[in-house]
Amino acid sequence: SPYSLYLFPASNSEKEKSFFINDLKFDYKVVSVIDGDTLDIERLDGNKVFNMDKIMRVRLIGINTPETVDPRKPVECFGKESSKYLKDLANGKIAAIELDDSQGFLDKYNRILAYVYIKDSGFKNDNILFVNEEEIKNGYAYEYTYNTPYKYKEEFKYMENMARQKYLGLWSPETCNGLKSPVAPPNDSINSIKPYKNN
Repeated sequence: SPYSLYLFPASNSEKEKSFFINDLKFDYKVVSVIDGDTLDIERLDGNKVFNMDKIMRVRLIGINTPETVDPRKPVECFGKESSKYLKDLANGKIAAIELDDSQGFLDKYNRILAYVYIKDSGFKNDNILFVNEEEIKNGYAYEYTYNTPYKYKEEFKYMENMARQKYLGLWSPETCNGLKSPVAPPNDSINSIKPYKNN
């Protein structure tokens, strides 16, 4: 199968997969990547849609990546790697978005909440990738549920668990061991502290 989408169970026929793919409207292009879970898109025809600006910011549903750009927070472990992964994966690609009624249309920062699918270019539907899924299954993102369950929650939880079991990306003991902040190095001075004695 040319489709690398986990959301197609093995029992689904090629016909059902084709129907889903053909329903996706690859009307957008990824114009920039902000961090590991946020990117900017614009329509290929240059039109404005959804009463939004020409360039629209999208927050990927169901995932959360370590922080890199929030000025209120330190850069978290594997944040730069997650951002680079998304840039390498999606920047400049033709894209389709899938909305999820359970999550609403915009978040509080006026970002579109969506699942994003990409392909290289043109009209062929080969090598389509489900971006949200790719990040989780390769260990560049955590599964993230905001308030209400979303369409692919069970699949994403499963993929996060598989990435964790394989020690991929941020789950590796050599990177973050699943922690968002780096593990503090051992402090030798702790060993020199004498136990408190009650006089």
